[in-house]
Amino acid sequence: MKTIRLAIILLSFVPDIFGQKMDTIQVLFLYGSRPVHGYWHKESHYFGGFHGGHVSVVMDSFVIGFRHVKGLHVIPKRKHDGGSYINEKLKDFVKDTIASKYTSFKVPITHEQYQNLNNIFQAYIDKTPYDYAFLGMRCASATYEVLSYIGLFKIKSRCGNIISNFYPKLFRKKMFALAKEKNWKISRQPGRKTRKWEMD
Repeated sequence: MKTIRLAIILLSFVPDIFGQKMDTIQVLFLYGSRPVHGYWHKESHYFGGFHGGHVSVVMDSFVIGFRHVKGLHVIPKRKHDGGSYINEKLKDFVKDTIASKYTSFKVPITHEQYQNLNNIFQAYIDKTPYDYAFLGMRCASATYEVLSYIGLFKIKSRCGNIISNFYPKLFRKKMFALAKEKNWKISRQPGRKTRKWEMD
């Protein structure tokens, strides 16, 4: 009896290993698309077509992602002025993408991982560490990089990351595989019928 009581007392001072406080982020994938026949003049022609789309991360009530803001460079420039990490309110993002096709992965992470990710994003929003370029870092490789820094994926070299996550679908396959392994919740939204959307 004394042994049981002692164990209970000791456990009360040990960090909650089994019920460690967890935070949650979402990794959002907007799908590539093009207008269907008859809507070429009514729908926009998005960058990348079927291999386009976008990847971003939801933290609390904000959506953070790497975007091109000053044209599109083919080769990365030293000035790093082609892209920026954008911090957008979730409610505005939902309003803008209400008719778009996307998949959302709900990812549980530790509080420490959450704080590290938040610090990375804040630093990158203040000063973008690389240029946005067709043959360089874009949304998929940028998102993979920050998630690898908190241990969700293997850290790759810059070149290796760019090649293996050259467009969102390549990274999305990795997310589907990890979600299946970890039993993460996946939510989907079908896009409007006036566009032909990329398939998984």
